[in-house]
Amino acid sequence: MEVIEDKYVAGFNPGLMDVVYQWVNGASFSEIVKSTDVFEGSIIRCLRRLEEVLREMINASKACSNKELEAKFEEARKNLKRDIVFAASLYL
Repeated sequence: MEVIEDKYVAGFNPGLMDVVYQWVNGASFSEIVKSTDVFEGSIIRCLRRLEEVLREMINASKACSNKELEAKFEEARKNLKRDIVFAASLYL
């Protein structure tokens, strides 16, 4: 399979990287919303999908018997999954 490197790299959108970085470092959701022009729903969807990917990576690490990698992914997942973004319902 031939890959054109420039086209492949251009396909990535790092637009929410700063948002995720702020989130895992403890910023509140309101602080993040004020610091970006991305819609709230897009931020929530991004964080939830990232948590799903991390869960799958944890399972893959278990299947490969790589405890060190599994622990790293679990730590990242714990830092990500918090606060109102992952609440089961907003009508508490």
